[in-house]
Amino acid sequence: MTQPATAEEIDERMRSLGESLTVGPDDSRALGRIIELRIPTSSKPAEHARASRRRVVRVGAVAMAVAFVLLANVVTAYYAPTYSRALADAPGIGGPSSKILAAFGLNPSDVASINDTATSSGHTLRLAAGYADGLRTVLFVSIDGKGLEGNPKGFGMNPGDYGLGNFTLSDQFGRTYVPSGVGSPNSIPFTPLTWPASKVGARLTLQVTSIDAIWLRGAGEVQGDWTLHATLVAEPAHTLALPAAVHTAQAGYTFISIRSSATTLIIRWTVDGPALDRVNELWAAAGSRTDPMFPPAPPTAEEQQLRRDYFWPLVFDASGRQVQLSMWGITFTKPATGEMTAFIPGPGRYRIQLGGALTADDMQRWIVVP
Repeated sequence: MTQPATAEEIDERMRSLGESLTVGPDDSRALGRIIELRIPTSSKPAEHARASRRRVVRVGAVAMAVAFVLLANVVTAYYAPTYSRALADAPGIGGPSSKILAAFGLNPSDVASINDTATSSGHTLRLAAGYADGLRTVLFVSIDGKGLEGNPKGFGMNPGDYGLGNFTLSDQFGRTYVPSGVGSPNSIPFTPLTWPASKVGARLTLQVTSIDAIWLRGAGEVQGDWTLHATLVAEPAHTLALPAAVHTAQAGYTFISIRSSATTLIIRWTVDGPALDRVNELWAAAGSRTDPMFPPAPPTAEEQQLRRDYFWPLVFDASGRQVQLSMWGITFTKPATGEMTAFIPGPGRYRIQLGGALTADDMQRWIVVP
């Protein structure tokens, strides 16, 4: 009896296809309709009778049809993981610690367990888990069993603490993804999945060509060839309605973009007014901010106070608890532009505060994450 091909064998066969294989317009339209496939659960008696009369067909034609359907399902399952829901979920395999996940605003229930390994140059890399939504993609990789346990702040100080060096990430459609945001040597945030992988799911290939001995501070690169695979389906992202602008005596704020997923919030805004003018004056008086040969003077107490009062962003949930900020920055042009990424515990109402300016009841600005 012929044994059915395993998922690993199917993956290997699909990867062995020539590089000239591309997804054409017809393929794209078919992939776009995959999630709309429906399988009838029952048929009417009349339909059953008509079907019975059509059962007299040649065996060869049936075999050919079955073979075609099987091949179509294999191709669809490879290019569209949402069709097969073939997410790895191996119980009992150690993944990232809760502290490492918390650094990315994630819980164990948010990530997909992967557990794919590769060994080269005497070192074993394990792609333990991953996460994807419409705003980011995150992969967690251990090296020789280290890098995903305990407190991430303590990693890299001891011999044997390796981090990823050179690597590339691509999906089954040939799209590539680059690091984006704040990460660590073994937990890397990438740009979000792009279409069609964002629609039908991504079969990702992480190609690593070097790892770094972190404790040697740049003097311990190890060359190798590690290929790791992951299957991820992205959670959706949403573009939210913008709150009304806020105007105070010292600053005016205008929200220009807010996007959210179930775990992430990205907010962009502008600031103008006397507070910005004064900060720019203090910057100019301090000297060049871009010439490394002439570093500027440290920020004055006045500048630091202005930043806290009018530019420092905060986000609070409906109960008043401050949520975790991943990163934020201000470009002090005219007007100034700001951007922040916050990790949120889930859907709900959130209040945006920019410095101490938006605390009064009539100046509070709320958003709703679906």
